Amino acid sequence: MHTTLASLLSYPLLVLLSLAGLLWALTRRPWQLLRRNALQNAWLGAMVLVALLWTVRATLAGGLVIQLLGATLMVTLFGLPLALLSLFVVDVLSLLGLEYLAGHGWAQFDWASLWARYVWLALLPALISAALQAVMRRLLPRHPFVFILGHGYFTAGLAALGAGAAQAGWRHLMVPGSPLSVADTLVAAIILAFGEAFLTGMLVAIFVVYRPQWVITFRDEEYLSG
Repeated sequence: MHTTLASLLSYPLLVLLSLAGLLWALTRRPWQLLRRNALQNAWLGAMVLVALLWTVRATLAGGLVIQLLGATLMVTLFGLPLALLSLFVVDVLSLLGLEYLAGHGWAQFDWASLWARYVWLALLPALISAALQAVMRRLLPRHPFVFILGHGYFTAGLAALGAGAAQAGWRHLMVPGSPLSVADTLVAAIILAFGEAFLTGMLVAIFVVYRPQWVITFRDEEYLSG
């Protein structure tokens, strides 16, 4: 693809991908899950946690940014449709927070990065997480330990790694002249994957043991029947 054409198409494609994911999630009407009082508190708490994760970032040499995602955690707790909608709200709130911390006004809101952040930090890792968890439910035995290890640790790490690899390929093909090389982006993805796996796995383990009613993808009749 010609570099100029690639640059022109990059932003519209990210917007279209984001809107497609949001539209699909809206058709599932996942907000009905929040009629359960126990889930409302968990959802609000998770939103605050992930918004904070998206606001706190580590910037390495060369402008490489590393920040935890929380996408796998949201999918595991609330399912894919509600996770996609919730993460978009988190995206907006965290960007507003970053603008405030930088001393910028609301008129300087970075709409361009809103869609890119949503695709790479939310949409893609959430889709990868949901796909991996569907495969695990089909192939692996139904046991709480398997759920925690698979849905928490492994899914989170692989989703972060997969999203990072996809972002590296996208930058190489669609963003010519990017200051970050493919190798730099992959290194960041590997570093992120370990942190994402640890945090998500730990939280999933705590919730499954102490608050299983907060984890809609964990069903007692399936994982505790034997």
